[in-house]
Amino acid sequence: MAEKYLTGLAKIEIGDIAVDGDVATSFASIGQIYKDTAKYEQAEGENIEHEVEDVEDPVIVVPTKGRTTLEFAVIDFDPDNLVKILGGTATGTAPDKVWEAPVSASIVEKSVKITPKAGKPITIARMSLRARVSYTLTKSGIAQVMVSGTVLQPTKAGVKPIKIG
Repeated sequence: MAEKYLTGLAKIEIGDIAVDGDVATSFASIGQIYKDTAKYEQAEGENIEHEVEDVEDPVIVVPTKGRTTLEFAVIDFDPDNLVKILGGTATGTAPDKVWEAPVSASIVEKSVKITPKAGKPITIARMSLRARVSYTLTKSGIAQVMVSGTVLQPTKAGVKPIKIG
């Protein structure tokens, strides 16, 4: 029987967008995703209604597509992965490698691949990623890099923003 449902999360990977604007040719994990933090969602679009005088119903309705977003948190990050999602630089060599934050917010655009435990993968050609470190400094706390992304129009003609399968 063919898999019909996308269920659970196996992994989220990112890759550098191809030089010509196409989807990344290779993807790599940026760490373990913290339980119950991953969410992929397309917001409801809106209808732009155009009306004329003396007519109560719109004469034209133009539908718009809602934004598609992704949120997740990474817990086992390293300096190289922090550079990929937060910008900045990584200096030194393991085990003493250090991440240094950028002076100002970085623009991070990557291709993203979401692989569910069951079902077809979701590939996003171009996504704008924003990340921040969140660390509850208690015995039960854990450091997380909270990542959120918005699907963008690919820069290469003919490439679709999202592919499932």
